[in-house]
Amino acid sequence: MLATPEFHSTTPIKTVTDKARPAASESTGGSGPGSDYKAIVYLFFDGGADTFNMLPPYPGSCPAENDLYAKYSAIRGNVALTAADMEALSVTDHHSNCTAFGLHNSLELLKELYDNETALFVSNTGLLAKPVDKSNYRGETPTQLFAHNAMQKESKALDLEREVVGTGIIGRLADALNGDGYSCGTYSIAGNQIALVGEPGNSPSPIVLSDSGLKAFDPQSSTEWLAKFSPNLDMTEIVNAVNNATAADSSFMAETWSLKVTEALEQHSSLYSALESASTTNAFPTSGLGKKLSMVAKLMQKRAERGKDRDIFYVSIGGWDMHSYVIDGLESNFATVDAALDAFVKEVKDMGLWSDTTLMQFSEFARTLDPNSG
Repeated sequence: MLATPEFHSTTPIKTVTDKARPAASESTGGSGPGSDYKAIVYLFFDGGADTFNMLPPYPGSCPAENDLYAKYSAIRGNVALTAADMEALSVTDHHSNCTAFGLHNSLELLKELYDNETALFVSNTGLLAKPVDKSNYRGETPTQLFAHNAMQKESKALDLEREVVGTGIIGRLADALNGDGYSCGTYSIAGNQIALVGEPGNSPSPIVLSDSGLKAFDPQSSTEWLAKFSPNLDMTEIVNAVNNATAADSSFMAETWSLKVTEALEQHSSLYSALESASTTNAFPTSGLGKKLSMVAKLMQKRAERGKDRDIFYVSIGGWDMHSYVIDGLESNFATVDAALDAFVKEVKDMGLWSDTTLMQFSEFARTLDPNSG
């Protein structure tokens, strides 16, 4: 008991019993809730996606003196894609002098979006802080390049110089937007993530919810049991009363606890009310990613009710750490991604938000060209 804030013997609580805690304040946005709306969706391939089989060179598209596909096929061996496994993406003025690259043929939507100039690929990017080679990368690189946990953390923080320790790229983006007068929300449909953490006090707390949304607070638990003794009991009122306003010299630890509890209840109540009436016009796949993107679409639909003119969403799909059956595994994963994105793109277009939405895909790392699997 002595370790918990409310009962710490050196930090007594000084409650202002007749004064309710003020409601958490949020910006209504520089352009007004729901107007001039823009959203970012951060899609993470959890496990290290082998993108050499997502976007390989295309056979016959490169000059003979620099035949990238021949080099690719020779090193990839039995997991190399063939022309029958991919669609050609035309390129112009590429430094390799190739005229096309391949896209795995399970990613039909990405092919369509690329041809319509609404999708692009950025290759040869990563978390190297400086140019290194095999002889010096261990000493010159500030992160563990081959560790899933370290690279996931770094991919979500994007702070190799440790300028804002403990924060993530989404959280810092939200801080900047809220600082400019927008009302920016951050949401994870994939558990707690460092990516959503900003600097303290600059933005509302990130919201984490499941792909099925939210349940009503205390719908059938202690309130129902206690109601036998007190028919007019309201658990929300009880929690707020316990955590009401405190005096200036009250326990800092307890004040932080009470602030977070009441803030969470306010966020939950507002979001629950908004999502109760949310629905999609397109059928989403029942895959995990399909459900997550469906929830993102519902949140976007209720942007005005939530009072947001900027949103950043984090979603993920696992199953990319493959050390066997790579061909079949990637085909299955890419098909799952394509189906979920297809429904999401249609939904966003139906809402008239396609030109205001950016979806970016990341993974903690790719794989070596020489495969460690088969």
